[in-house]
Amino acid sequence: MTRAGKRYHQKRVSSPKIWPVTRKGTKFLPKISPGPHSKEYSMPLLILLRDNLKLGQSRKEIKRILSSRSVLIDGKIRTNDKFPVGHMDIVELPSLKKAYRIQIHTSNKLRAIEIPLKDKTSKVCKVVGKRTIKGGDFQISLHDGRNIVVGKRTKHAKEISTQSSIRITLPGQTIKDVFPLEENVRAMVTEGRHQGKIGTIMEIDRRYGPKASEVIFQDDDNKELSRFRTALDYVFVLGPSLQLDRGDVNEQ
Repeated sequence: MTRAGKRYHQKRVSSPKIWPVTRKGTKFLPKISPGPHSKEYSMPLLILLRDNLKLGQSRKEIKRILSSRSVLIDGKIRTNDKFPVGHMDIVELPSLKKAYRIQIHTSNKLRAIEIPLKDKTSKVCKVVGKRTIKGGDFQISLHDGRNIVVGKRTKHAKEISTQSSIRITLPGQTIKDVFPLEENVRAMVTEGRHQGKIGTIMEIDRRYGPKASEVIFQDDDNKELSRFRTALDYVFVLGPSLQLDRGDVNEQ
């Protein structure tokens, strides 16, 4: 007979490569819950706290920490150890007076990079969709599952476009800045063979048809031999004030 019913566990050997876990160890890992990020581009909160930040050695210890309501994701308390945490999410641990930004690293793994506490109140998100709704207002869809309604007469209504990035406040979701996708801006590659690399967009080659649009990047780490092409959909604009380089985060 075939298996019937819901599966509650994830085998380690078949877990997404972006999870920061070793391939050898216990047979099972927690199965990620439905949430703002897809399974392929996020990790369970348990993996972040236990395997990445080393706040506990077992699931029981991590669940005790979460039950104390001392872990915040994007300004909201989370108690589900399977909650998906993904790229650019802000994780705050008030009891330790620490905050982290989740970043896709060049090792193709998600990493938690410590940031100053003053930076925990804002987040940069990629715009993946923009549509007109009733009344002429706009609905902005972001990479982390958010949907923000922007009035047609507001300041940023016409500036925001698909593939651009915006800075929002947490947890209020007020739009503070818009970073358009254009040449000579800093950006990050979030997918493909150059995943995790950060540099400057030198040229945008827009195409229509079966062949995807491409972007020519200048890698910051090695400017002499570092120009490469990547798909336009893989580009995440960082904005001038957000600096991510080799796992370091510095807000100006």
